[in-house]
Amino acid sequence: MQDDLDLNYPTLDISIIGVNDTAFASGNDSITDGRDLPWLQNTAEADVWNDWGVTYRDVWVLDGDNVPVGIFNVTASSLADTANYDTLKQMFLDAAAR
Repeated sequence: MQDDLDLNYPTLDISIIGVNDTAFASGNDSITDGRDLPWLQNTAEADVWNDWGVTYRDVWVLDGDNVPVGIFNVTASSLADTANYDTLKQMFLDAAAR
């Protein structure tokens, strides 16, 4: 989706960044292998997952001021389904237009 957004909406400067939960730190190498999205690791000191109430595989959409404007869970709504992909993509576009 990042490639899609970069190609089709280059002036919107939308960035997708992953934040991995502390419990899944051992999987960092496999999740980032062959991918180029920025990937951050949650820590006990900066416990973003807990502070934000994240559910596994949530996509939090933030506006230009880093204010959350939507949450989309890719477990409940697989991006392999075109309608789900389009919904999440539109969430990014709407947030960028704010």
